[in-house]
Amino acid sequence: DGFLPDDNVRFRMYPISFGKGVETIFHEGVLFSYPGLKKSFGTLFSMDVAQGSIRKGEILGIMGANGLGKSTFLKIISGLENADDVTLEKRSVSFKPQYLEASDETVQDYLQPEDSGWYKQHILEKLNVRAILRHKLSELSGGELQKVHIAKTLSTDADILVFDEPTAFVDVEDRLHIAEVIKEFVTKKERCALVVDHDVQFMDYLSDSLLIFEGQAGIKGAVSSPLRKEEGMNKLLKFLGITYRMDTETGRARINKPDSVLDREQR
Repeated sequence: DGFLPDDNVRFRMYPISFGKGVETIFHEGVLFSYPGLKKSFGTLFSMDVAQGSIRKGEILGIMGANGLGKSTFLKIISGLENADDVTLEKRSVSFKPQYLEASDETVQDYLQPEDSGWYKQHILEKLNVRAILRHKLSELSGGELQKVHIAKTLSTDADILVFDEPTAFVDVEDRLHIAEVIKEFVTKKERCALVVDHDVQFMDYLSDSLLIFEGQAGIKGAVSSPLRKEEGMNKLLKFLGITYRMDTETGRARINKPDSVLDREQR
């Protein structure tokens, strides 16, 4: 709400509301399919992925603990890594990596933004990027740099958009804006997106379907075919050993206290 009643302190002039993600109306036809694949790094780590497909307008959320191969899977889809046993069909991919580079180039020169009203309104303004177009990438905060790279990924002409941890360093309000921007762009442009992130609220709002990575961190990772969002989210929460409720006033997802009445009911 932007207000701390115990201290009588207002730190924001407006409340933040967490809306539920809307159901996506998919366009006909599968835009991208990938076969079952394996990837190993000697005897150190191995990954096993079941086959799957993504439709036009669909956002595939990818979740799971660190060290299970999520980023490696994105790199294989993006053509930056090769699977051990199959060769993927080449498709146009725009990839936002987990670790971002910050040069002395200005945001304006790096993005070379489209001179269209839609791009300025629905990407640059919603991501709060227009105000920093003259700044150098090296001068930006972590959150600003993240949003610039998201805008760059969206401005690249590609069928498949890949985002590795797009909410890193980004505050809660801008995380919701990022979800809205990606979802609106993918739907309007009839693209598809793969998104790895650890923010459950963000992924619940953004995703249409889910991949849940399981296994032993740093040793072995495995994932089944894409699941419906409800099935995938319940699988993740069961793995984490927690239940969620939606705050009745703000819509914010909140973890139930272990063994509370709500926790027992939802389990």
